[in-house]
Order: sequence, then structure tokens, then C-alpha cells
Amino acid sequence: MNYCIFKTEDFLLDPSFVQWARNGENDEFWQTFLIKNPSKTDDVERARLLILAAKSLPVFSLSAESQDSLWERVQQKIADETEPYSNPVPLLRRIWWVAASILMIAGWLGWQTMHKEKLASVTYEKLIAGTEAKKDNLVEYINSTNKVMPVSLPDGSSVLLQGRSRLGYFKDRFGITKREVYISGEAFFEVARNPEKPFLVYANELITKVLGTSFTVRAYPDDKQVNVSVKTGKVSVFTRLEAKKNSELSGCELSGVVLTPNQHITLNRQELKLSKILIRQPELHAAIAQEQLQSFEFDDVPVSDIFEKIEKAYGVEIVYDQALLAKCRITASLTKEPLYKKIRLICEGLGASYEMIDARIVIQSNGCK
Repeated sequence: MNYCIFKTEDFLLDPSFVQWARNGENDEFWQTFLIKNPSKTDDVERARLLILAAKSLPVFSLSAESQDSLWERVQQKIADETEPYSNPVPLLRRIWWVAASILMIAGWLGWQTMHKEKLASVTYEKLIAGTEAKKDNLVEYINSTNKVMPVSLPDGSSVLLQGRSRLGYFKDRFGITKREVYISGEAFFEVARNPEKPFLVYANELITKVLGTSFTVRAYPDDKQVNVSVKTGKVSVFTRLEAKKNSELSGCELSGVVLTPNQHITLNRQELKLSKILIRQPELHAAIAQEQLQSFEFDDVPVSDIFEKIEKAYGVEIVYDQALLAKCRITASLTKEPLYKKIRLICEGLGASYEMIDARIVIQSNGCK
């Protein structure tokens, strides 16, 4: 999500931001965001105060017509607010804007709750039954054993279907404008690249979209979560609620929440909340593994250069205060160490610490003298 381009009204409608403003969830991520994007402080603070004001109101639902009408009015008032929130504006104007925004937020929260209930507990059977395709065109693979079942798809893609898993697609629709498959259980996909025909995996409440890559999906019907991990390339994931609000599934661009190698995403099926993290044992990117093999030997090297090398080698993002660490230099032999140990040893040398926030490695340090 590119929060750098968000305005006040965008933050008000972002589930992750609302949870932070109301309950303090993912606080480190938002604090880091504000440090890196000070120009967003006014928009963030306006939205946060409105959400806190709405928190004490009972959640109710509005009709679609009422939501549209109210939202148009709120947008117009927000557009009229040309001065920073701390500047004085006419009292009645400010009261109307705050009241309308609070009503909009409360109504939106009720709408979200209602729709989450409707979308909960989506299963393979419901997904298949909900399509317009004829059932006699359904091709299914059912693995009732404990062994892996290899599956070849018509486009040249291959699937390793795990035990207690099912995979299906409709042969009269597969590959016409897009390639759609449905899964219950766990499978590893190696997708033949075809940017003109996106490959879509429907797994419970989650939709994974790729153009050509390899990844794993785990979505058993009784599990509380759906998981996607990327091995090569990129994938984007959507909840079914998000997919209904836009048309990204048919396009050739990857939007939604984008995952790259070494990243893993989890969908909480009850809350329809996505959480992105690094996998437990990140690996060097396959394409550069050999050339990087002997490149983690450092002799009095600026720590910024070391972080840059690690970012490229593992495809991770390391967040740190560049000005604070500008004078820090490291001597270390890290070639044989896994990613997390590399980071831990660097932090020990700096007298620093780190934590994982939204698949980012965030370094906390007092700097070097």
C-alpha cells in the first residue's frame, strides 16, 4: 500500500490505519512511516483524531445511497479545508466537518462489519458453486493420500498438490482472458509466464494473482488462516472484499498487497486482515546466490553499504536512520550466516537492536561516535 500519496480521507478508509488509530495495532510501522514521511503528519493526525472521536459512537450501518451522499459531502468539506488542522477556521464549519466525518466513519465501520460477516467462511465448494460456469466443465484433482500429487495444467503450469487437498478449474474458461483455479488445502505452483492472461488462485477468502512465478498457497477449510509464500517472482493478493471493489483481477498489473521472494502473507479469515512478514529462513535470491557467495566479508565497511548489499541479496527492506548511522563502520565475516544472524551480529557490533515490522527489518540504534 502506497501511503505516501494518501490524503486524510484515504487514511479514514484504510482498515490498517483505522486499527492503529483505534487500538494502537502495528504502532511501530506507523511511527516509522511518520518519521520517513513528515509531510503526511497533518493528514495522519486529522484522520486519527476523527477516528478516535468516532470510537465512542455505536456502530451502525447506512444504506448504500446514504453512504454515497454523506461521503460526497465529507469529501467536499475536506477539499475546502485548505489550511492545516491546527489553524483556526470558523467554528460552525469545523463542527460540521468533524460531525459529518464521524458519521461517515461510524457508518463505514458498520458496513465493513456487515460485509465481513457475509464473506466469512468461504470454502472451495462455495467458490465452485458461485461461478457461472457449467459444472460438467469442471476438471478436479483430489489428493486423498499423504503423498504429493503432481498436476499439469493446460497452459504449461505445474502444481504439487499436497495430501488432503483439492484443485479445480473450468476447462471452457481456463486461458481465455485469464487462468483461474480453485484450491482447498495446500499446493506449490510453478506458473508459466503469460502477462496477457493473469493466473488467479482462489483459496477461501483470498485471491492470489500472478503473471508467472512460483509460490505456495495453504488454505484448508477448517484453518483460521490462509497463507501464501513466494519462492520466485512476484505475486499480489486480495481479499474477496477488495476484489469486489475494484477491477485489478482482469488487468495485467500486479497491485493489491505485492509479495516478493522470502515474503509470506497471512489472512485472518475472521477479521479479513492481511499480515505480511519475512519467512522463517530467508534465502539468497537464486539468480545472484553464486555471485554473492563470497561477498559478505567486511573490513571496516560503512554499515549503510552492508545494509544495501543485504537488501539486494535477500530482497528485503532495511529501515534505519541514515544520518544517525552515517559514521558507523563494521568489520565482520558473515558469509556463512543466515539472514537473521547477519542482522543480529551487525546490531551487536553497533550496540543496536532490530525488529520485524510488516516484512521490513527496522534497526533501532543510538548511532556511532
